[in-house]
Order: sequence, then structure tokens, then C-alpha cells
Amino acid sequence: MPLRALTVDFWNTMVVARTGGERRQQQRLDHLLAVVRAARPEASEADVRTAYRAASERYHAAWTGTHTTPACATLVRCIWEALELDVSDADHAEAVRVFEEGLLYGPPDLADGLAEALAHAAERYRLAILSDTMFSPGRVIRRLLDQRGLLRLFDASVFSDETGVAKPDARAFERAAEALGAAPHEIAHIGDLRRTDVAGARRFGARAVLYTGVRPDPDDAPAPDAVLTHWRDLPRVLEAL
Repeated sequence: MPLRALTVDFWNTMVVARTGGERRQQQRLDHLLAVVRAARPEASEADVRTAYRAASERYHAAWTGTHTTPACATLVRCIWEALELDVSDADHAEAVRVFEEGLLYGPPDLADGLAEALAHAAERYRLAILSDTMFSPGRVIRRLLDQRGLLRLFDASVFSDETGVAKPDARAFERAAEALGAAPHEIAHIGDLRRTDVAGARRFGARAVLYTGVRPDPDDAPAPDAVLTHWRDLPRVLEAL
């Protein structure tokens, strides 16, 4: 059955998440600490880091347990709650903006060979981004990809903060298929996680390509239809499918 469309994950598939990560996190921590110390001068960075971890734990519980991704505003509110701090609506809104746009302050590197591979693929297939989000919402990821000249290659983008569902929920893949005008068997999904990308694609009826070029997934199941170790090999991998 010929392929007509590709869906592509963002984190650790299109970009290397660890690059720029320390800069993003420090900017967020510095902003939080300034807000907290305005009300509680004795507060320490350790206090803020602990609250920051509480927000991350809340995210992962929802992501793995209910296949949803809490909005950035919800996660920032979780930080205030962990710190037992009441903040103004204006301070909360500014903190959310800093968290959401941190991706632009500390942009991650593109995966090696990505730009060339996507440009080549766009000549043969319809493309969609299909990604779960955390602090960085879809609108900011689009801005980053536009700055890198890649957004124009995609016919659609599906982000969990906008749909309300995360991979491996089949509804995430359904949204992408509808936007691409393709049936499940005509789609190959490329992502770095077996639990979300591979399991979700196979459950939906699409073909699953596990990308290992940024980091290996320690899980050993479910099995993908193909493994992509470097973006330069994409034409060969897709032809084999």
C-alpha cells in the first residue's frame, strides 16, 4: 500500500531537546524566583526548583495516565500552589508567557539532516507535525519552525495543547489524518518514543517509524515497522515501507 502522508513528532525527533534546555530552564527559574522574592525575600532557588519539579510531576502523571497534557498556565499555577503563594493575574500571565516562549530564548538544535530530509519528503508526501506539548505550546513551536524555514514544508500541525489529547490516543492521529486527507494505511508516523509514537501509530492503523538519531528509547515494545537512525536515510526507509 503506497504512502501518501507523513506525520512527524517534534521533541527529540525534529529537534534535540537537551540543547538549549539549561538556558530555557534557568530563564524560567530566574523569573519565578524574582516573583517569589518580591513577596517572600527569604525564598531560595531550592524552594523554587522543588515547586518546578512538582509541576513537571503533574505533567507526567497526566501525560502517562490520561493521555492529556496540562496547559502551561495550569502548570505554572501548580508552581504557585506548591510555594503556597498568591500572585496577581498580571504576574501569573507574565510567568506563563516566559515559560511558553522560553523555547525561543533557548532554541534547541535541529536534528542532523532534518531540513534536507523534510524538503525532499515534501516533494512526494503531505506532511504534518504531530506532537505532544508541555511548557512550549503549538503556537510557539510553529514560530520556531518558521524562523528555521521549516514550517512552510508542513501541510498541517497537530499539538496536544490545542486538541486536548496526547499520543498514543488515536484521536491525536485522527486529527492529523483528517488535516492531511489521508487514510490511516496511507500514513507513516515518525517519532522517538515507542510508548506514544509507535503504539499510537500502530493502534491507529498507520505505519510506525522509530527515530533513534537523538537518543535511544529504553523501552523494547511495541515494535516499529521501521527504524530511522539518521534523517539522511529517510528516503530508503520510506521506500522499504
